[in-house]
Amino acid sequence: MMFAMYLGLVAILAIPSVLKILIYTKKSSPTEAAYKRYIQTIFHTLRWFRYDLKPGTIAWNSLETVRKMHLYASCSASSAKVGIISQIDLSITQFSFMGFAVLFRKELGIQCDNNEMEDFCHFWRVIGHLHGIKDEFNVCCSTLEETEEKLQIIQKEFLLPQLTNPSEAFKEYSKFIISGAQCFDILDYYEPIVFMMKRLIGVTGYHYFESEIPPSFDRKNLKYLKLSYLDRVNLFLSIISRQFMLKICIIRWINNFGTFVAEFFVRYFPFIAIIRFGVRKAYVRI
Repeated sequence: MMFAMYLGLVAILAIPSVLKILIYTKKSSPTEAAYKRYIQTIFHTLRWFRYDLKPGTIAWNSLETVRKMHLYASCSASSAKVGIISQIDLSITQFSFMGFAVLFRKELGIQCDNNEMEDFCHFWRVIGHLHGIKDEFNVCCSTLEETEEKLQIIQKEFLLPQLTNPSEAFKEYSKFIISGAQCFDILDYYEPIVFMMKRLIGVTGYHYFESEIPPSFDRKNLKYLKLSYLDRVNLFLSIISRQFMLKICIIRWINNFGTFVAEFFVRYFPFIAIIRFGVRKAYVRI
């Protein structure tokens, strides 16, 4: 689930209107600022998951903080004639947090039935509403089928065209995000992460298994063949572990335990960030 959100946060940088706001706020570059923003996003999201969404609670205060940040960024960018955070931008941002988990749960090793996924979508429907997304723009609907239909529209009409021919700004800022995120998971490398993201979105050439390759596609143009040996190994382990090994409960327990350990260290002993940015800037608070 964390990895699904991670891919979504990288993918959303391909949307020009969203990226312009991020560039203007100067909170996603260089690597140090991207690290802080990514870790703050994790901490806020974990509060929404772990605490009751009631006025006065930790989760509620976190939601108010994020909404105020969005409002300030939108007003400031509007005054500078950069643009605003529109309802469409909020919908795409909502996709970035939950879209990969819903559409590609089998590929990412998320084990759940449709009832559990409907509960997950209801949660994000509420989160979207509390963030100011109007009902007609909320990608999470009353049924899982409707939600998947809306998510596929965003995937095919917004993300796929932009990720097929990404801008130089996307390449630059996605590198900042992934480099900063390595302070949470040191095994995250740029090329395998981008490959995983584009493969799931459906970008031509980013195929891995033989069954995914279109009949008329020239195999010489497969993108993974152009990766370095280290990146190929990383990609292989990432795909195999999630798509197949996470079906085994013991492997999931180990994976989840590793995520809790990573969270503990980045929250209390962020030694990787300390080495890279210094003690004062390594600790992130919200």
